[in-house]
This record gives sequence, C-alpha cells and structure tokens, in this order.
Amino acid sequence: MKLEEILQHYPTKRIKPVDGMAVTSEVWEEAHAYHRQRHGLHVLFSQGSGILAGLEVIASDPPDTSVYILPGVAVDPAGQTIVLPQPVSYDIGHEMDGALYLLLSYGESQPRTDNGSDEEGNPLYVHTEFSIFARTSLPGTSWVELARVRRDSREAVFQNAQNPAYPEANEIDLRYRREIGAPREASLAVAYLGQLAGNNHGRGVSYLAQSLNHTGRFQVSVEDGVSIGPSIITNTLIYLVGQGRFELEAGLMNGLRNYVHRGKGTLFIESMDAAAEESFFSFLKATGMQPEPLPDGHRLLTHPYLFAAPPPGFGNQGTPKLLFGEGVIYSTYNYGLLWQGEQRGRKASREEIRSAMEWGGNIIAYAMERRR
Repeated sequence: MKLEEILQHYPTKRIKPVDGMAVTSEVWEEAHAYHRQRHGLHVLFSQGSGILAGLEVIASDPPDTSVYILPGVAVDPAGQTIVLPQPVSYDIGHEMDGALYLLLSYGESQPRTDNGSDEEGNPLYVHTEFSIFARTSLPGTSWVELARVRRDSREAVFQNAQNPAYPEANEIDLRYRREIGAPREASLAVAYLGQLAGNNHGRGVSYLAQSLNHTGRFQVSVEDGVSIGPSIITNTLIYLVGQGRFELEAGLMNGLRNYVHRGKGTLFIESMDAAAEESFFSFLKATGMQPEPLPDGHRLLTHPYLFAAPPPGFGNQGTPKLLFGEGVIYSTYNYGLLWQGEQRGRKASREEIRSAMEWGGNIIAYAMERRR
C-alpha cells in the first residue's frame, strides 16, 4: 500500500465519552475500530508488511504436489496481523504450471456466539482467519507472499531448493519473501577434541558472532568448550576442533550422526594436524558421513556472500582441504584463528579477516537453512 493510500485510511477522529451517552453497538464498533486502524497503520509505518516470524515453506517428504507452511505471523499491506498457529499442508495439485505464487491473506469469520446459543444478549465474536492460495499472477487484493515456484509441467512435484540463492525449476523459491521481524537466531557450540594447546577457537567464533549480529540479519550466540552430549544437539551448529589423536565413543558418534541426519543440525569440523585429520575421518567413515570436494556454485559459496572458492584460512602448511557432505563441513583452513585476527607468523590483514567473516556467515546461513 502506497503512502497516499495509507494516509487516506488513517483515522482522524475518535469518540469522546460523556456521561449519559448511549453506547450502542454502532458506537462501540466505531470506538474499537479507531484503535484497530491506528495499531495496524502504526505497524505499517514502523515495519511495513511482510513476515514477522516463521511461515517457512517446505516440500513434502517424499516430494509431491503439496507443500507445508510452518507456524508463524505476518502483517498484510492493510496492517492486519495474520497468525498460523500450527503447520498447514497446501496441495497445489495438477491444475497450474509456469510461475506460481503462494500467498497468504487475512480474513474474519461471521459474528457468532462461542457457546452456540442464540439467546438474546449473548455476546457475538468475530474470529480472525487466514487463507492460503496459489495463483499464476499476483491479485489486486491484500496478501503476503510466502514463496514462488517455476513449475515446468502440471505433473511436476515440488522440492526444497538445493541452492536457495538460485532455485531451479520446481524448487521452492523463498527469495521474494519480505521478512520484517527480529533477526533469526542461531546457537553455536564449540567442542575441542584431542590435545589442543589452548582453546582459542571459541574466541574467534565469538568475534564472528559479533560481526554477524552487527549486520542485523542474525542473532548468534556461542557456547565455548562444551562437552559432546545430549544437550549439545539443540544447537544450530556444532564446531568440532581437533588436534592430535582422539577417539569418540560409539554413543557419542551415534548422537552426532542423529544430530545431522534426524535433527538437521550441521557439523563444522576443523583439523589442526594430520593426527586429528585421521581421527576425524575415522569418525566420519564409521558414521557414513564422508564429505567430498565442495562443488562449484554450491550454496556455501553463494549465499549470502558470493565466493568463487573458499577464502584463504590461517595459513596452515601444505594444501588446505575443504570438504562437504550434507550437514558436514570439513576444513583444515583453521578459520577459528583467522576469525580473531591471527595469521601464521603475522597479523591478518583487514581484507583477510573480512573475507573469513563473510565465509563464516555463509556457513551459519547454511546451518540455519538446514534447521528450517
């Protein structure tokens, strides 16, 4: 809604109560409409319309013609608040192809009593409602966009985007959602394995969190020096740092595997030396999570910051490795030290630190997408 339209709807008068005034239903309705309109327009002026929280759109598993909209809150262009209290399945079916828009709109029920009684004098209630619908074009009525899809045939099923920055045909496209709420939260846990001489990587992750929080896009918290156990799996990302030889118990390995596969968590693993690398690969092989070279154009390289290749790290001797498996990022770049301004034998340059911080932002964005 344009500013001129908003100003035309802005209430410029209100009822002044006086003793003996007859409070009819019309008077009551007008008095409360004044406050509803001012509140809605205040939200539009301060935040605009869009998604306040939640309302993620995900494909069915296995994929079919339906999608799921998770609980959340939005504000439409008229300033009306729309709430989805529980997940909703929406079947687009086989009737449309081409560019599809998945939209959310506000509605209200007809006035009715809550106890089903029609007895005179019982209060009537108006319940807020919502509608979810798919269109091949954007309507002129008030709506909030949830997602788009380029469907190449009416028989095509819908899938989650492998690269959120560049969705392919039939993949759910979330790029055009307008999110106006608080920054998305992410929690990071740092665990040390082997014989690290000083647990400094947590400090680097804290500086990374500070940098990302300053942008206003994220709200990242860091817990340093945690023990691997049941409580750690609630984190968005687990940062495992290893030096020297170590061995994980079978129960801990199973817990981390379930964290990745069932909990949709992310492991960011960094080896400080060859012994730690051997230990990590033994763990990854035993859990069936062996990573492979990161392919060109992968979402880790493109979202939200664009990289042609992972940026240089701390400057370890030899050729550094960065490998990827769904939910697992393995690195010998030692970014944890670069995130606190260190380079091998010298201080890191501002450009090196900035690149590493942006790369860390891509890693956390990837972990948050998995957690959706």
